[in-house]
Amino acid sequence: MPDLRLVRLVGLRLCHDIGGVAGTIGNALEMLDSVGSEAATLATDASDVLRRRLTLWRALLGGQGDMTLDALLGLLGGQLAGGRAQADAATLDPSTRVPEEMVPVLLSAMVLGGEALPRGGHVRLAGDAGREWAIWPEGPKAAWPAALLRAITGGALPEDPSGRDVLVVWLAALAGAAGVRLALAVPPGEGAGPLLLSVPR
Repeated sequence: MPDLRLVRLVGLRLCHDIGGVAGTIGNALEMLDSVGSEAATLATDASDVLRRRLTLWRALLGGQGDMTLDALLGLLGGQLAGGRAQADAATLDPSTRVPEEMVPVLLSAMVLGGEALPRGGHVRLAGDAGREWAIWPEGPKAAWPAALLRAITGGALPEDPSGRDVLVVWLAALAGAAGVRLALAVPPGEGAGPLLLSVPR
């Protein structure tokens, strides 16, 4: 992997540049919306989705500071499995502080959980912020990507990852940089077992 900091800086610059354009488009479309155009309404909605996705990716790249669990989950609204899955952390205190280095790790794992749900469902988050987090997709045909299984079991990650594998490579790099150990707890039967993120003490 290239230097993680360089990758992060390039990604943040792209998000900044594209975000500015998205904001300008959104403002222009709001003015058009006053005439009642259906096309303008659709375009305004698309602009809002783009803005929220860029905000999520800025946080996925890291360097955004500490964050409350509630704010972290708010970034995932409408972003998992193309809007067909929802994040759920009902057993956790929403005011829990997530350290800066854990924010992109948790977000990357949650987005991967959404990609493990081809028909939608829920991405569950539980655990102890100071020790270990557990994330698992729950829904029809839930299955973690094969690249994640290889990353956790010590298999070789693809040198030229496909679009679906890039997030796995990014999660592995982030976890390694933060000292977070990844593991899968695979239950018997069908479904995707919890992805465990052990926090260094």
